[in-house]
Amino acid sequence: MHNLQGYQLINKKYQLNGATVLVDAHRMLSYWQNGMADFAKRQPFTLNTTSGLGSLSKQFTANSILLLNAAGKLNIDAPLSDYLPEYRFAKQITLRQILHMASGIPDYTELLLADYAKKMPDASESHLSYPILEDLNGSDALQQIIELLNQHPLDFAPDAKGAYSNSNYYLLGHIITQIANMPLSDFLNQHFFEPLAMTKTRLGTQHADANSYDDLDFTDGKPVALGRGHYQGGDGAVVSSLADLAIWARAVLQRRILPESAWDEALTLTHDFYGMGWMKSRTQHWLSHNGHIFGYWAFFDVSFEKQLAQITLTNMSPGVETLKKWQEEMANWRTSL
Repeated sequence: MHNLQGYQLINKKYQLNGATVLVDAHRMLSYWQNGMADFAKRQPFTLNTTSGLGSLSKQFTANSILLLNAAGKLNIDAPLSDYLPEYRFAKQITLRQILHMASGIPDYTELLLADYAKKMPDASESHLSYPILEDLNGSDALQQIIELLNQHPLDFAPDAKGAYSNSNYYLLGHIITQIANMPLSDFLNQHFFEPLAMTKTRLGTQHADANSYDDLDFTDGKPVALGRGHYQGGDGAVVSSLADLAIWARAVLQRRILPESAWDEALTLTHDFYGMGWMKSRTQHWLSHNGHIFGYWAFFDVSFEKQLAQITLTNMSPGVETLKKWQEEMANWRTSL
């Protein structure tokens, strides 16, 4: 029997504005929902509310590449130059290294954040991300990013280590579009969201039911709307509900959609850091991926050994330190299972 009482006590203690769910491979075991999806409209945040996933979206991007690889439409051991020759270091890097965050490509969001932080020194990262990503909505967005990356050296030699960089999955999103000859949104719909009946899950932050709000430690504890944005990138633009993510969690636990060998690759961490859309969890022997875009946050932890997954969505951070404490308590609770 799972310690569901402990799970609910933590939820009641922190009162995150959003929802959280615990599932096994077959059913929902427990959930919590609280607060508002949209304060102005007095719209409550429920299990069916769609909210931004941020970098949790990378799971779908990684799996898309693995599907194309299994179908022989691309080769993850081929150099990036086969797909994006305009990047000046493309011959030195393979798609596999990009999938594993071992490419050395600098993080375009960090490069842009540094410039925006000078203009808005008192803004939260949630606030800063809004103008940065809104500037990447045009048809020339890929060209903008490659031109930016071409101005900087690699952070390290490819495969020397692992280090998180959104650039990796931004580029993969465009490679999927190129190889599949369709928009990334269509590919995700055809291969993941429609087959799994994830009826509310879409690419594009503008589709979120929930508005996003600035971090409460930057707003004197008052909800200040940041908006939904219009971001479309493969590194962080999926919106989904907890009801849909529970379906996804069960598909993950049952290792569906991908060939078995692809799951083995996806779940194997390289440099003890990153698999393909997966990282170490705060809970030992669990895997995870979190996400953050605008005021949206997502947390996804899974244990194949225990056949359990915990997923949380919130559209307003209570503050960095409070969020860390919540994560630590949830990690300790999962350890007790």
